Amino acid sequence: MSVQRVPVLVVGGAYTGLTTALSLAARGVRPLLVERRPGGSTLPKAWGLNTRSQELLHTLPGVRRRLEAAVGEAQWPRISHGTCLADPERRFLDPEDGQPDPRRLSAVPPLAWISQARVEEILRSCARQAGAELRHGTEMVALAQDDEKVTATLRDVSTGRVYTVEADYLVAADGNTSQVRDMLGIAVEGGGTIGHMYIVTFEADLTRYVKKGAVEVIGMPGSGSSFILDGSERHTLWVDYFPERGETPEDFTEERCLERIRRAIGDPDIDVTFVNARFFPINHKLAERFREGRVFLAGDAAHACPPNGGQGGNLAIQDAYDLSWRLALVLTGQAGPGLLDTYETERRPVVTITLKREVELAKISEGRVPASYNPADPNAPIPMPKEYLGFRYHSAAVRTEAGDDGSLQEDPWHPTGRPGGRAPHVVLTDGTRELSTHDLFGRGFVLLAGHEAGDWVVAAEKAAGTLGVGLDAYRIGEHLADRDGTWCDRYGVGPSGAVLVRPDAVVAWRGTGATDDPEGELTEALHAILAR
Repeated sequence: MSVQRVPVLVVGGAYTGLTTALSLAARGVRPLLVERRPGGSTLPKAWGLNTRSQELLHTLPGVRRRLEAAVGEAQWPRISHGTCLADPERRFLDPEDGQPDPRRLSAVPPLAWISQARVEEILRSCARQAGAELRHGTEMVALAQDDEKVTATLRDVSTGRVYTVEADYLVAADGNTSQVRDMLGIAVEGGGTIGHMYIVTFEADLTRYVKKGAVEVIGMPGSGSSFILDGSERHTLWVDYFPERGETPEDFTEERCLERIRRAIGDPDIDVTFVNARFFPINHKLAERFREGRVFLAGDAAHACPPNGGQGGNLAIQDAYDLSWRLALVLTGQAGPGLLDTYETERRPVVTITLKREVELAKISEGRVPASYNPADPNAPIPMPKEYLGFRYHSAAVRTEAGDDGSLQEDPWHPTGRPGGRAPHVVLTDGTRELSTHDLFGRGFVLLAGHEAGDWVVAAEKAAGTLGVGLDAYRIGEHLADRDGTWCDRYGVGPSGAVLVRPDAVVAWRGTGATDDPEGELTEALHAILAR
């Protein structure tokens, strides 16, 4: 019997796996994704996409239009504390008091409030349309690898049929209890399971308390519960669960769940229908390494954090994107395999910062939302723009400048344009419409040059042809106009300078001004970045 050969085998079909599969397929690499479950989850699971995740997903074919339609106006939840939903003295927290205008940071909203289930539905559809093969009801039961390939033994869950697939690379996207990680013998660090929750999903018409189409998060101090109400008919209640006190899953009967729901609503006239109750461990895990040979860990398989700040899913999407563009460049011959080593080098420090902050947030007991929910408040232990927009990468895939301080973060409100940081958002116009610099990123490398930097544009075209690398070049002031006159300042270059931006919208290199040999400098930079 012939063995199927694929460039990349993705194990796991949630955020991490679907983003990986779609991103690879969009870049001309057709992966195989296997998922043990027969279909996608219909339960809400995680909520919310931060700015960085939205920007990355918007670069993938078909996602932006569907995501924006699904989110609608629900871009930030109302946050409140109260004894119950019907509490007339519920205290509302305003997340935007004192916050600078978020439109300075990005063209996308600060938060897209949408359930993981809905995002995964969009990603599945787009991945299939892009050419990825998604095989549900299939689990991996064994793997082996050598210098040339990974050999995976797969089993059809419904029939029991066992067969073999070979892949150039394998991405473990199978969650915090990753079997792939265990097969590889990769240990985990961190606090392990630091708490437990039960998530109860129910249906009820709550429009007398929640505006239709709006979203609310309600913490109930002292009750061990919190709500996520999505403005439709289906909602979730998070309930504390203490197995160390003798509680068991059997205790969460439908009757008990309904009683907790009704108590949390606080209105006996509301009809409630129980849908589902499921155990949710609160984890703090970090794999000792994200790679073993030709196998890579991403998302919860590489790291798991408490859900309180809502960043676990965002980290998963960002891992998947950062790994997939590297895999695609290597598999299409545009980069050397050494580029893959930079995935963990860059991601681990950023992930570690988020995990530490999420653990601190999990310690807050008052209804599971902080007393301050202001993103501009540095004392509020919540996801901050500095964390997910002000990150800085340091690796061989970044041409770090002399004198760089090695910092892992900078203030995104005052970007420097230094290599290793996210390319700043600048509003441009093409004569017919306004767009963001980020609308130019995602497909391949992009060179942005100042209005006096025509030589850099010519050099980019020559270097791309010589190296066979996908590279688009734009001269600000010729192809695109700088609406507010801020491009040079935000990217830290002069009118004769240029910057090279990677597919993940990270500045890889910059030339602050003119040079005698622009083609030579750019070619040298690309050679180093791509591990050629």
